[in-house]
Amino acid sequence: MNFSIVIPLYNESDNVIQLNNEIISSIGLIKSNHDFNFEIIYIDDGSTDSTYTTIMGLKNSIQTIIVKNYQNLSQSKSILNGIEASNYENIILMDGDLQNDSKDIIKMIDLYLKEKFPVVHGFRKFRKDPYLTKILPSKIANFIVRKFTNSKIKDHGCSLKIFKKDIIKSSNFFGDFHRLFAAQINKNIRIVEIEVNHRPRVKGFSNYGFERIFKILIDLIFINFVTNKRSYFYTLGIFGLSSFLLSALITIYIFYLKFFEDKSFIETPLPILVIFFALSGLIFFSIILVMENIKKFFQDQNTKNKDYEIINL
Repeated sequence: MNFSIVIPLYNESDNVIQLNNEIISSIGLIKSNHDFNFEIIYIDDGSTDSTYTTIMGLKNSIQTIIVKNYQNLSQSKSILNGIEASNYENIILMDGDLQNDSKDIIKMIDLYLKEKFPVVHGFRKFRKDPYLTKILPSKIANFIVRKFTNSKIKDHGCSLKIFKKDIIKSSNFFGDFHRLFAAQINKNIRIVEIEVNHRPRVKGFSNYGFERIFKILIDLIFINFVTNKRSYFYTLGIFGLSSFLLSALITIYIFYLKFFEDKSFIETPLPILVIFFALSGLIFFSIILVMENIKKFFQDQNTKNKDYEIINL
């Protein structure tokens, strides 16, 4: 078994050394009982402090890879870059702010092996965060996600996860990927939730608050279009065909009124409705064309242009 531990970092210079030491210690405990291989992947997401310098100075015996984003790209994009740079088939995600406890990786791996490689998802039952600015927004966001996606996950915002690398295709993920991971992956993949330790943030600053609720709402709307097998292509296509059909039916009715009821076109608002529905049909199909081209563009960008560089320590 081989595991890549992927950790996005943004202005976490005060936490990096302790974080790295804790991870190395947990890996040592695991390797004392299992013949597993590990690599650690740190992604510097355009930090403006000394985070990059600090991680470049690490002297680990465990294979360590540094991914440096050319600019601040977001936590989700950093995670995807880290996964793309990884060499092993199993991914462990965790935050770099020391609020996740690396000791939890030990029991999560045990569950991962016991349950035959599902997604093992952390659940922060006792969070050590300010209630109004962190816990309350998280509760609201989790409630919204469960209602929109029928998910049973209690804590979508927990970064601590283990999963098979091959379930990830970067072109299929967008927005707050790390917060909607369970909602965006294939519905046939089993997810097991496990209670994990959560620690207060002692150093550094959080970058999230109530605004995450609005971001998640936007992401959920797109998820319903993009990840559904019928997708926006069929949804908008049905609207377009329906509009053309209504336009055609109204046109037939107009001719019926003209030749059988002897009523002039201008005596009714029907010609306006014909134009309205015909234009609506064109608009719906134009939207499909535009969205398909945008989707293709971003897929091409994901495969061709790299917004990061990889350094092996």
